[in-house]
Amino acid sequence: MNKIKLQEITLFLDKSDEKTSRFVPFNVPEGVEKLCITYSYTPKILENEEKSIELIKENLIRDAGDTWTEYTDYSEFMPLKNLVTLSLTDGGIFRGAAHRQADRQYHEISSTYASPGFLKGEIRSGQWVLCLDVHALVTDHCVCMIKVEGEVSE
Repeated sequence: MNKIKLQEITLFLDKSDEKTSRFVPFNVPEGVEKLCITYSYTPKILENEEKSIELIKENLIRDAGDTWTEYTDYSEFMPLKNLVTLSLTDGGIFRGAAHRQADRQYHEISSTYASPGFLKGEIRSGQWVLCLDVHALVTDHCVCMIKVEGEVSE
């Protein structure tokens, strides 16, 4: 099998991207038998404890109202983590999702096998779309790296 690069992109996220989706289209040519998706983002953890506590308090006030002062041990909420997940469509047809905490992931999809969360099936030619869902962005910036390769017979 030979690998061909279908998409390779680096996305730079900031606070304005939180609770949004970013779409990464790519074209799959005829003859691709397997898709291989390598995905990572950094940083995963907000290292600044003072800023973490500030964010925890802001969210407790928003979500718990007057009862937020009952919380005195913020360590149960730490470390605060970014969460950026991905899902995949094939010409508008849902092919799966990886809504996982891991900041480094590798997924395969073919007619005979698919990584957990994805659907095995024919790798049709045409436009596919990776969707990055930015669930939580606790750091000021986050860098996402995506590489999609296709395997074709020699």
